[in-house]
Amino acid sequence: MIDKLLRTSLKFRGGVKGIVIMSIVSFTEAIFFPIPPDPFLGFLCIKKTYRQILRMVLICLFFSIVGGCIGYFLGDEIVRYAVENNISFISNNIDKIELIQDRIDEDTFLLMLTSGFTPLPFKIFCIAAGILNAEFLPFLIGAIIGRSLRFGLVAYLAKVFGEKFESILKSKEVLYLSIALIVILIIYFIYKWI
Repeated sequence: MIDKLLRTSLKFRGGVKGIVIMSIVSFTEAIFFPIPPDPFLGFLCIKKTYRQILRMVLICLFFSIVGGCIGYFLGDEIVRYAVENNISFISNNIDKIELIQDRIDEDTFLLMLTSGFTPLPFKIFCIAAGILNAEFLPFLIGAIIGRSLRFGLVAYLAKVFGEKFESILKSKEVLYLSIALIVILIIYFIYKWI
C-alpha cells in the first residue's frame, strides 16, 4: 500500500495531487494510520527551492498537528464515554489515571516533543494525552516543535541528498540516534518518577 501511495505521490510530485496525498497521510497518521508522512514529504521536496520546501513542511506540519489534536480530543472522549456508561476497565481505574495524570502534566511538553521527533508512535501519545487529560498547551507546543524538527530534517535531507534520502532515513545512524533519544527519555522518567 505504501509503495502504491509513494508511486502516486511521485507521479504527481509537481502538482497538487501529491500535496493532497501527503496531507491526508500526515493527518491520518496522527490519529490511526500506521505509515508516517516522512517519505511523502521527502519525495515532494526533492529538487525544490527552499521556499517550496518550507511550504511543504508547513502543510505537512499543519495536517499532522490537526490530526494530533483530534487524537487528543478522541482520547478525552474515550474517558468521558467510559465514565458515563460505566465501562469498568476505565471507570474503575479513574484514580490510577488521575495519579498518572499528575505525574505526566509537568512532562507533557517533553513527551510530545520526543514522540513528535522520534519514531515513537505519535498517534498513541496524542490519544494517551487526551485519555490522561494532559494540559493542552504543553501538548500542543511540544507536538508542534517535535514535528517541525522532524519534518524540517526530512525536507533538508531530501533537498541535500535527492533520491538517496530514503536510504538515509532507513540508515543505521538515524536508527541509533532515535534509539538514543528514546533511551535518554526513559532514563529521565525512571530517575524522576522512582
